[in-house]
Amino acid sequence: MFYNCKGGIPINHHHSLPIEAIDTLENIQGTFPGARRAHAKGLFYKGNFTPNGKAIPYTTAAHLQNENVPVTVRFSNSPPNPASADLLTPFKGMSVQFHLADGTASHLVSTTIPIFITKDPETFIDMLKTLTAEKTGLEKVDLGVGALTILKKYPDRKHIAHAFKEQFKQLPTSYAQLHYYPIHAFYFVNKEGNRQAIKYEWQPIEMEETSSQQSGASITSPDYLSEELNNRVKKGSVSFNLIIRLGLENDSTDDPTDAWPDDREKIVVGQLTLEEAIFPNEPILFDPTIVTKGIELTDDPILHFRHDAYAVSYSRRSKNE
Repeated sequence: MFYNCKGGIPINHHHSLPIEAIDTLENIQGTFPGARRAHAKGLFYKGNFTPNGKAIPYTTAAHLQNENVPVTVRFSNSPPNPASADLLTPFKGMSVQFHLADGTASHLVSTTIPIFITKDPETFIDMLKTLTAEKTGLEKVDLGVGALTILKKYPDRKHIAHAFKEQFKQLPTSYAQLHYYPIHAFYFVNKEGNRQAIKYEWQPIEMEETSSQQSGASITSPDYLSEELNNRVKKGSVSFNLIIRLGLENDSTDDPTDAWPDDREKIVVGQLTLEEAIFPNEPILFDPTIVTKGIELTDDPILHFRHDAYAVSYSRRSKNE
C-alpha cells in the first residue's frame, strides 16, 4: 500500500517562493526529467513498525499505540542526479510512510544532519543563489568557496557550518548505521487534548556482525550503499528505534536551526524493521507535513515551505520534466 497523492498536491500559488526555490536548485544542479529535485537516487523497502506504547501518554496517533503498522521506507542520496555516486554525497535521507488501518498515512522525512541551514525560506533561496553565483554546486565533498561566501554573508550560521562539516569527517559505510533526524519540532496531542512539543530521531540498532563482515559491496562501487543495505536485508533484519525528545516550555518549535539542548528527555517509542526491497512503479511522495490525528504541525515556516516546494517538484517529475 502506497500513499502517492495521485492528481498532485495543492501548491500555494499566492507565494512564488517554492517555485523560485525549485528553479534555483535546477540552475545549480541541472534537471533530470522524472527525478526528484533533491534526493533523486534512492531505494525502497517495505517493513514493519512496532510501537511499544510509551508514546500513548503524549499522543493518540494510531501508529504509536500498541498495534504493528506496515511502512514504506526510502533511503536516498541528496543530489538531484539519480546516477550520483554514493561516495560523493555524505548527506543521506530516510523517509517513512506509516500506513494506517483507515487507509491514510503519516510521514516522517529525515536526513543525517539534525538541523536546517536557515529558519526562513527567503534566506534559504538566497543561499542557493549564492551557490549558483559561485558555481560550486551541491555535490562537492569540499564545502568550497560558495559555503565560505555564505558564512561571510551570514556569520550567525557558523554553528550550522560546523554541523555540516561533521558529516564530512567519516564516509558512511551503511545506511543501516546512520542516525536520521526529521529536523522539525512537532506537537503530540493526547486524549485529554494536551500538547507536548517533541523532536524525533531514528537510531540504528546495531547488528552483531560488522558492516565489513556483512557487506559484499565495495566502497569503490558508485552504488556501494545500496548494495550493502540490500545484502543486510537479505541476510537478516535491519532495524531502527524511533526516539522522541520532549521539549520544555522555552524550547523553540518554529526554528529548525535550533537542535534543543542535549539534556532533554528521550523516550524510545517503537522499532522499525526492514523486510524486503521493493520497486514501486508509481511516483511516491514523502511530505513532512502529512501527519495523522494526534500529531500537529508547528508554526515552523521551513516545514510549511517544504510542503509547497515538494508539490512543485512532484508536479514536475510527474510530468517527466
